[in-house]
Amino acid sequence: MQQAEIERLELEKEISQFLARSFLELDEGERQLMKPFGLTLTQYWALVHLKNEEGRSLSELADLLICDKSNVTSVVDKLEESGLAVRKRGKAGDRRYIRVVLTPQGQQLRNTLIATQEHLLRMRFQALDVEILQQLREPLQQLAGTLQAQFKNNEVPTMIESSIEYTRAEQGASAILSHIAQNATANFAKS
Repeated sequence: MQQAEIERLELEKEISQFLARSFLELDEGERQLMKPFGLTLTQYWALVHLKNEEGRSLSELADLLICDKSNVTSVVDKLEESGLAVRKRGKAGDRRYIRVVLTPQGQQLRNTLIATQEHLLRMRFQALDVEILQQLREPLQQLAGTLQAQFKNNEVPTMIESSIEYTRAEQGASAILSHIAQNATANFAKS
């Protein structure tokens, strides 16, 4: 590897670590914020995504929460048990299409949670000047868009396989990497 490649790799690793640490800190703060309301973070995000009066299908909600339909079903079950959401038939009573809609209580809690979360964010980000936040926004939007597109276009499994192959070739890696590569490929094919 040439010096420029080494420096780029170090920069990428450092940025990745900053982003991961920032995500974990923000995520944990939001998780703690939801505890007094008796909600999980996933339930909070479900409430956030159920803003429209017509609600969302279970599939739409699963996509937005980045989980499968079986997981979203249990999230919606909990919201229903709490009186925050209901399942309704699709347009014109179509039984093939079930949508999830917030109850008035769910809508009120959603609004309260969003306002509370926004206040928490303001407090957590207050150490940064507006100019710095504006400078961060565009490159982070670009990075988020790139990473989302890689998942949407199903490029990540190939990237993982390529990374494992590269490491195997570079390090003369053992059979363990072959086993990991096969499992990773099989696991991504299932999802």
